[in-house]
Amino acid sequence: MKSKRTLVFTLYMIVIAMTLALAPALGSDSNSPANQATASEKFDHSEYMKANPTGQRKAEPAVKGVLTFDTADKTVKFLLKSGDPAFSIKFDSIKTMLYEQAEKPRYTEAVLISPMFLLAHSKKHFLTIQYTDDSGSGQFVIVHLDKKNAREAVAAAEAATGKKVERVEEK
Repeated sequence: MKSKRTLVFTLYMIVIAMTLALAPALGSDSNSPANQATASEKFDHSEYMKANPTGQRKAEPAVKGVLTFDTADKTVKFLLKSGDPAFSIKFDSIKTMLYEQAEKPRYTEAVLISPMFLLAHSKKHFLTIQYTDDSGSGQFVIVHLDKKNAREAVAAAEAATGKKVERVEEK
């Protein structure tokens, strides 16, 4: 009895896997919404950290928006809430990408709520993209990623650009 259930379950899983594998080939339309969704990946709750020429992160207040990897245009864009791009970088001009995860003690919460917050650390996720602009000079942008989708954003950056993202994680 148990082996029949196992066999039926295995056959059911094979049919599902084959259906999912053949579905794009059977009725694929390049203009369908499903294919357009994979043309660009968007990561909400990101912040563009405008850096000053000396490289400090907190030069100006962070700008909230959406980080987008557009494979159709082959660009990385940061879209403001108004929909205007804060920056747009061609994949070909990207030199390096760096993902940093930094931990910081929660001093404010410890003072205001409980000293136990000193034991808990907040994690900040940053993606730094170094690139060359149209004049050939080196530039960089820093994006503060949301903790809920930081890993997915790094994976999308590697997949879309074809370049390896260096990872630095503080302990």
